[in-house]
Parts: sequence; C-alpha cells; structure tokens
Amino acid sequence: MQSFGFQIVMNCPLANAFVIYTDIGRWRNRSVFGDIRWVQGNPWEEGSRLRIETRVPVPSVVDQVVQHFEPNRSVSYLSHVFGITCETRVVFVAVSEQQTAVTVRMQLVGTTSRVLGFAVEPAIAKATRSFFDELRNECEAASGGSSET
Repeated sequence: MQSFGFQIVMNCPLANAFVIYTDIGRWRNRSVFGDIRWVQGNPWEEGSRLRIETRVPVPSVVDQVVQHFEPNRSVSYLSHVFGITCETRVVFVAVSEQQTAVTVRMQLVGTTSRVLGFAVEPAIAKATRSFFDELRNECEAASGGSSET
C-alpha cells in the first residue's frame, strides 16, 4: 500500500472553495479530465457514483464512489482505476475569512499490469496534485485573490 498527502492554502473563502470543488461541470473536459458524470444516486450523497474519464497519466475511466460528504468540510471517496483502489479524503478548513486550507490524503491499494510501461502510483499522485493546483487557481480567480503557496 502506498499513500501520499499534501496541503494547499488558497486565497478564497471556504464556502466558495467548496462550491467550486464540487461543481463537476466546471472540471469536465479540462486539463486532467474528459467527461465526468453521475451514473448512480444523487450528486454527493454517500454511495453515489461518478464516472470520470481522465486524460493523464493515460486515458482511462475511473469509477468513483462517495463514502462521506459533509458540506464545507470534507469529502471521502473510493476510486477504481488500472486495478488499483484509491481511498481519498479531502478536508477543507478556513484559515481566515478569506483563506482556505485543503488537505488531501490518498491511499493506493493494488498493483497494475506492467503493460502500462510506467509506475502508475507516482503518476496518480502527480495528476492529483495538478488538479488541486488548478482548483487553487480557479478559486483565487473567482475570489480575486493571488496564490502565495
């Protein structure tokens, strides 16, 4: 089992950051993602499922199941891709009225086939970090803030 985590701090109020993060339409067909859609259940309810097409590290389809959802606080989900199960927890905390810290923790379980030709775990970590850097940029643009991390 591999795990990784990181934190980003953004100049954006917590409620705004959470709304932007959970707006799947905003992320559809951009950078890391292709199509994203709910395939089962109501959006952001425990047990609901997303189908996510990714563009990096290689085109793939991720099946994601919401495990926990607490508005303006946290989201936990299980993702399945390339024979790996990823358990991810994303926690939002107000640093101030205008700043939000987002902590991401991910555990990866399973092994992938060698046919990919590269180690997929570091690629997942890099793509995840890239998404959250893009989230920070989106949140700060929407709030008129600038990045300081």
